Amino acid sequence: MPNAIVVSLINMKGGVGKTTLAVGLAWELAMKGRRVLLVDIDPQFNATQWIVDTATYLGWLKNRHTVLNIFMPNGIEDIAPAKPTPASAIIPVIRGGHRLDVLPSTLDLMKLDAAPRGTENRLRVFLDKVRSSYEYILIDCPPTASLFSYSAFLSSDAYLVPIKPDPLSVLGLPLLERAMQDYEDRAGQALYLLGLVFCQVRQTEAMTDTMKLVRRQYAGQVFEDTIGQTTGVAEAADKNLPLQLSTKGGKFNEVKTALNGICREFENRVAALL
Repeated sequence: MPNAIVVSLINMKGGVGKTTLAVGLAWELAMKGRRVLLVDIDPQFNATQWIVDTATYLGWLKNRHTVLNIFMPNGIEDIAPAKPTPASAIIPVIRGGHRLDVLPSTLDLMKLDAAPRGTENRLRVFLDKVRSSYEYILIDCPPTASLFSYSAFLSSDAYLVPIKPDPLSVLGLPLLERAMQDYEDRAGQALYLLGLVFCQVRQTEAMTDTMKLVRRQYAGQVFEDTIGQTTGVAEAADKNLPLQLSTKGGKFNEVKTALNGICREFENRVAALL
């Protein structure tokens, strides 16, 4: 693959397992030998905190860059001007002999309330410079219709929707569809939907019924495997550990199996897109 396929993971509702899927899928691809960059543009920077240990991250902030510097290379308020480069903005992380690169986020993204015209294009310009170095670039988006989500739209070839199969979360799907339609109208281009992935699944009658309903309404668009809800996910994040390297057993093994299946289907869907 001469250039990376760029995929945004996006949902306008929070708490649906978006970051779990983003980090889990990124590591699964990396452990299959793929060259992967995970881009965190969520001001909550949960993906960054999961992948990069605290000492490394705090050290990085002293003289390196985050995604904020890409959006505002001339500085913002008390943030010093900076000209980010791939070497200064991308953190290589090694776990279990496998490498995953991360473009980290920061809480300071919240300071970017108003931005000059053209800011939404800066992420795309930066990623265009590194596309040839990767096979996949995944963007973990915030759960809002915002400058950041729109910039991800402009940077991406396709998008993937994590969804929690409860009635309130499913109600958010039309909101996402309207937001994506608005982005398409503004950009004059469409973005390919790779599919929907059920996350934080519990084996309850309500969730089972909801999944059946969504599979009917979005026929052919829902991934086969689902990610179950388990406390092991939070424990892995606290240890900066990929889910695949956790030693927890029981239901957590089902999460590992699901990620393998989701990754396989993801690559198949990407291949069909190409």
